[in-house]
Amino acid sequence: MFPGGSTLQIPLDAPANFTAEAGNAQVTLTWTDPKDKYATPEGETAQDPDQLVSVWDHTVLVRKTGSQPAGPNDGTVVVSSSVRNQYQSTAYVDSGLTNDTTYYYGVFAYNKDGVASSGAFVNATPKAGTPIGELTEGTLITITENGAPVEFYVADHDYQSNLNGDGRTLMVRKDLYDSRQWNSGNVNFYNSSTIDAWLNQTYLKFFSAPVKEKIGTTSFYYTQTGAVGKLATLTRSVFILSNMEFGFSDTTYYFNEGERVPIYSTLRRAKHNGEPSEQWTRTAPKSETSNAYYITSGGQSANQTCIYYAGSRPSFTLPSTALVDTNNALIES
Repeated sequence: MFPGGSTLQIPLDAPANFTAEAGNAQVTLTWTDPKDKYATPEGETAQDPDQLVSVWDHTVLVRKTGSQPAGPNDGTVVVSSSVRNQYQSTAYVDSGLTNDTTYYYGVFAYNKDGVASSGAFVNATPKAGTPIGELTEGTLITITENGAPVEFYVADHDYQSNLNGDGRTLMVRKDLYDSRQWNSGNVNFYNSSTIDAWLNQTYLKFFSAPVKEKIGTTSFYYTQTGAVGKLATLTRSVFILSNMEFGFSDTTYYFNEGERVPIYSTLRRAKHNGEPSEQWTRTAPKSETSNAYYITSGGQSANQTCIYYAGSRPSFTLPSTALVDTNNALIES
């Protein structure tokens, strides 16, 4: 395994993608363990087993208050994982913590020679509140948007878990933001549409940095159109719902992009400035390039040219561990 059968005191790289999400008396953490290290000559990409110089054995998570851990022995070891990437997608929950206290965490990877890597670090401050994952779908919460509280539906727990894993909750704006064109170029490619660009380049900026961090990105199904459309996946921070997510299915004319949202019947009706209004979906027909589907003010599915004006209804996901206070307002920090 090692050159000449000897062991080398070569540390692994630090764990990567280390994240922390504060909850009520708890912090939820994820990270990616490092790969084994090879003494591969510069410019070569082959991983020769004879060049293996550092092999991952386990990773420790260290917690400390007051300051960041200086190393794996500085603080309390709260978990030691010998299953590689055990906490990459399924988070570790550090519970029983004190609210309003900042906790500093470090993760350090050990190789089979007992040598620790440098650390990756995060911190989080638990807050009292209710996780949105415990709220009934259909509950309204408020999120500060462009300086004002705006109501959003808790619409679907574990949204598209086959694409995003468990623990992401779909949030849908109660009222339409405005009326706008799907695509000013009258082409129904959602991934390059006017509405998609506006949602992710302009609308997203209406939220504070902590909220944008919670929003992150979400993967979902959409239709790549052209001479013959095909179902594909797209990753965005903000998006609009599909015809299927509004509860409409017609595989003759369009693809079923995702699944029915549990409160789809409620979401079919929307208002703009207090009046019932039409709202765009992200769904395009399978085999033509200038129309997109929308939901009428009466809650039915129809399609129109992409330069038509209909309501924009921003949607995004939040971690199910995100908290709301006693007034159902999102706790941003």
